Amino acid sequence: MTSAPTVSQEAAAAQAETLPRWRYITAQVLVVLFSLFALLSVLAGYVRYQALDNSTVKTTAGELISDDAIRNEIAAALTDQLYENVDVAAVLQQRLPPQQQGLAAPIAGALRELTNGAALGLLERPRAEVLWINAIGAAHTQLLNLLNDRGTAVRTTNGNVVLDLRPLVIQLGDRVAIVGKLAERIPPGKTQIVLMKSNQLRTAQRATHGLEIAGRFLWILTLALGVVAVWLARGRRRKTLRSLAIGLIVAGLLVLVVRRIAGHYVVGSLVPPGPTREAVSDTWTILTTLLVDGGRTLVILGILALLGLWYAGETRSAGGARRELAPLFARWQIAYGAAVGFVLLMVWWGPTVQFRRPQYVLVFAILVLLGVWALRRLTVAEHPDAGQKPASQPFTDAWAAIRR
Repeated sequence: MTSAPTVSQEAAAAQAETLPRWRYITAQVLVVLFSLFALLSVLAGYVRYQALDNSTVKTTAGELISDDAIRNEIAAALTDQLYENVDVAAVLQQRLPPQQQGLAAPIAGALRELTNGAALGLLERPRAEVLWINAIGAAHTQLLNLLNDRGTAVRTTNGNVVLDLRPLVIQLGDRVAIVGKLAERIPPGKTQIVLMKSNQLRTAQRATHGLEIAGRFLWILTLALGVVAVWLARGRRRKTLRSLAIGLIVAGLLVLVVRRIAGHYVVGSLVPPGPTREAVSDTWTILTTLLVDGGRTLVILGILALLGLWYAGETRSAGGARRELAPLFARWQIAYGAAVGFVLLMVWWGPTVQFRRPQYVLVFAILVLLGVWALRRLTVAEHPDAGQKPASQPFTDAWAAIRR
């Protein structure tokens, strides 16, 4: 059952009847584009921050080294690097008495397991974690230098982007004390893992510039499409806003679904069962945390928009809500103060990373304030005498209803 239409609702219906068909069709097309661009803006923003922001990369590196399964794989990689660059059996053969030199190879094999355990203990130390994070950060800085046509990285690594594990390997060698003067035995460049080769540079540079632009501005274009769609749909703006909100929720859910499907494929199809699969699964979870945040942010925004549209709707429950809350909306200090408090609460809570980034928080705050302005205008128009009632009236009525 719906309440009787108000004057503004009757005017909106009259405008909808006279709305040119091309405007309504264009608005619907823009709603579809808005949903698609919302999905693409989340993906572009994720790639921009996860791949091109050095601070985010370092934070991710710290989360990776803190995971047990991933730390086991890194420890195994450090042990492999040590044994690949140092002939441990030969070193032991030189140190053993002549009659025991034949035991050098078996001892080196047994010592490998002890070395792996020492690597695990090393990686649990804060200093080693710092070395790991700095190594990842240095490799990422080198990558950005290459992608932005800065020649330093090209001159120092022959155009390749590398992850240098030398500081960690040296610390590991010193920890197990199997080789003396390990820093002299492992020259620079011998413990580097190539992340990107120079012949891949041109393609990567083009992709980087495109992602940088898309990550920075695509969400603004998405917002503009929504604004134009609402402007075109005069008389049907509430319906268009509802479609935009549903589009946000659908786009957010698609992000979460695509991420889950891709994760199952990467982990289940490309990695054999075993400890490595667990490490890859944890790595995927950590690396896609920002993507999950983007999808959840779209869903949160869509739900908030639907709640606002319900409050402004023509249903009996919405009319009753406006009647009960009219004394609060009639006082602008309370209405806008509650809006500001809600924004601050979301920033303090930080359910997703987007609520910690100033540009997104500013846009969110503006949208919330505009929504409160529209709802307050509607509520006051329906209940012009609400300001004469005490502001505590809604709470008194609610408490009475609970007692009943």
